[in-house]
Parts: sequence; structure tokens; C-alpha cells
Amino acid sequence: MSQKGKFSYESIQDSEILLTYLKALVQGFESGSMRFSVKDEEIELHPSGLIHFAVDAKAKHGRMKLNLKFAWREGEDDPRDGHEMLIVATEK
Repeated sequence: MSQKGKFSYESIQDSEILLTYLKALVQGFESGSMRFSVKDEEIELHPSGLIHFAVDAKAKHGRMKLNLKFAWREGEDDPRDGHEMLIVATEK
């Protein structure tokens, strides 16, 4: 397991490999468990409840950048429990 509950990885990959990583993230959100590892470093996360999501995209002088950020607190009850949910619909 990684030291202090932190894991970091950076590399250059082609889009086919990146799609594999993104699909694994989708499966992790669906199952509620995702594990990241390289060599002897590893961390396992359990996404659940409300998840903060942020996107930062930049295009400047031919250089493109996309950052996706997800954040949540483990073990907390979903604050929506027991509350009426807002329904938004469009008429057909």
C-alpha cells in the first residue's frame, strides 16, 4: 500500500491506452471500488454517495490540457437520504 494514503502516477500514453484507463474508472464507479497500482505502490478507493466533479480544459497556442477531478468522503451517509429529490423533466 502506498505511504500516507497517497498515490501518484504520470506518463505519456496513446489514446487507446487512455481509453482502457477511462473504462476501468467507469467500472470502478459502477462497482464502488477502484485500485491503482504501479510497482510496490497501491491504493484502493471506494467511491460512493455524492461525488464532487470538476473539469478544467485549456487550449492555448496548440497545447491542449484536460484535467478531471473527483472528490468524495468515505463512510458518510448520502445527505440526500430522507429528503425529497428534485425531479427535472421536459415535456415531449
